[in-house]
Amino acid sequence: MQIRARQRYEEELSAIPPLSAEARKLLSQEGFLDLFLEVRMLYPTYEDAYEMLEEQHERITGDRMYSEYHSFRRGFLRWKTKKRSPE
Repeated sequence: MQIRARQRYEEELSAIPPLSAEARKLLSQEGFLDLFLEVRMLYPTYEDAYEMLEEQHERITGDRMYSEYHSFRRGFLRWKTKKRSPE
C-alpha cells in the first residue's frame, strides 16, 4: 500500500511542468525587485508597476509577495541600498 501511494505521489509531482525562467524570477524576492526595476518606468506610477507585479505573483501563487505597497517600498529601499554597498 505504501509503495502504491509513493508511486502515485511521484507520478502526480512528475506531471507538474517546470516553471519558466520568468515565473521563477517573479517568485523570488530578489527577482521580484529586479523585475520592478525593469518595469517601473513603463507605468504612470511606481505603485502601478508594483501592483501589476503583485497581481501576476498572486495569479501564479495565490498569495501576494508583500502585504502592501509601503511594505514593498521599505524592502525595496533596503535591498537597493544593500546592493549598492560594497561587501
